[in-house]
Amino acid sequence: MSSQENPAYRRISAAEAVTLLAADPAPTIFDVRDMASFRKGHLAGAAQLAEDRFLLWQKRLDKAAPVLIYCYHGNASQVFAQMFVDFRFTDVYSVDGGYEALAVVAADRLAA
Repeated sequence: MSSQENPAYRRISAAEAVTLLAADPAPTIFDVRDMASFRKGHLAGAAQLAEDRFLLWQKRLDKAAPVLIYCYHGNASQVFAQMFVDFRFTDVYSVDGGYEALAVVAADRLAA
């Protein structure tokens, strides 16, 4: 069975992601956009992740702990989510809509 038929990670909306961020335990957050975009703005607590640092990160994390990944629009985050799943992580999320959607929802929730 291919990963497209039954992906082991979950694609979630920005609203679901913000809810997940408030959960206990809170997920490890990865921003997979380029470093310049990360420096301009990112979610609090997010780490910038590039392919060349993936192996280091995956060795440091509990494979059962939640991992939340976002990018520009939700495409690259799916690639990274599948990489985590391939390394036997069991609670992995890719955010549809990417950083901009997350930033809007997070700002709305904080204002409420």
